[in-house]
Amino acid sequence: MSPSIAATRTLYLLRHGEAAYGAPGVGDHERPLAAKGREQAANAGVVLLGKPVDMVLSSTAKRALETAELTKVQPAILGKPELYNASVMRLRAVIARIPEYVQRVLVVGHSPGIPDLVRLVADDRSDQAAKDLVRYSFPPGTLVGLDFIDSWGDLHKARLFLARKFV
Repeated sequence: MSPSIAATRTLYLLRHGEAAYGAPGVGDHERPLAAKGREQAANAGVVLLGKPVDMVLSSTAKRALETAELTKVQPAILGKPELYNASVMRLRAVIARIPEYVQRVLVVGHSPGIPDLVRLVADDRSDQAAKDLVRYSFPPGTLVGLDFIDSWGDLHKARLFLARKFV
C-alpha cells in the first residue's frame, strides 16, 4: 500500500472473560462466562467506551460471544467459527480478510492465539508499560490495543498502546 493511501488501523484484541467450568455433558465450545468473566467483559467495555469500533469479530464459543456482547461495543458482533481456539496463523488469516474501508476492529478470542499475536507484532514503538504487562501473562479478560499503518493483510508490526488486565 502506498503511503498516500495508507490509513491508520486500530486492532483491539480481547481474550474472553473467565469461563465457568462446564457441567457434565457440556463441551468446551458451550462453556459460558463465570460471574467474574461477566465482570471482566463489562470492565473491558468501560475502557472501550468512546473509542470508535467499526467491526466486532468474535469466536463462536459461548464465552467469547458473551464477552463481546457484555462490552456493549457497537456495531453488531460477527461470530467467526475459525476464531475458536485460533492459532496466530489463523487469526492473521481472519484479520487479513477485513475489508480495507474498515479502520477499527475488536476481536474477541482465546489463548494462546491472542497473546501470541500481540507478542509477535508489538514493535519497539510500543508503550513499554503495556508490553511489560502482557509479556509473561495474558489471563482471561485481558484487553490490548494495537495500531499500525498498512492494510489488514500486512499486519506484521504494530504499536501496542493499550494493555489492561481485569483479573
